[in-house]
Amino acid sequence: MRRRVASAAKPNPAHLALAKLEGTLGDRLFLCTQNVDDLHEQAGAKHVLHMHGELFKSRCDTCSRAPFRDTNIYEPPSEIPRCDCGGRIRPHICWFGEVPFELDRIFHALDECTVFMAVGTSGVVEPAASFVAHVSGRARTIYVGAEEPANASAFTECHLGKAGQVLPELFASFS
Repeated sequence: MRRRVASAAKPNPAHLALAKLEGTLGDRLFLCTQNVDDLHEQAGAKHVLHMHGELFKSRCDTCSRAPFRDTNIYEPPSEIPRCDCGGRIRPHICWFGEVPFELDRIFHALDECTVFMAVGTSGVVEPAASFVAHVSGRARTIYVGAEEPANASAFTECHLGKAGQVLPELFASFS
């Protein structure tokens, strides 16, 4: 059901603005998302780190088989699918209580960043809510979203409004 709903979603102007920024900045942009959809990729972003996984991928819960594309949106299997090793196939998603993916890579990027931007987050879900504190004092910190996040005081700038309206304007001012 989640895949069916997500497959109908389309990127908004914020996704498009981030993909365009990636095209300009190249590997100087580290695009990390808590979202499990593929809207950044649909918008044209090439290098997206999905810290909570990817809805349209599955993986074995037992062996080290790499996650694989799985776009079945119509019929759930009657039984839990099994890997060749006998393990169960599950969505490539980080459930609550599990450790997000690639935290070492994320913290390395945070250690190197000069501008940190959080878009549309509540500022509550950890560990992402603490990323701004990690870079505080040495990076420009920007929040963009419709509502003020719980950790708003940690940001040097807060731009309230729909990300699809704010980001294109904000990125134009960076030029």
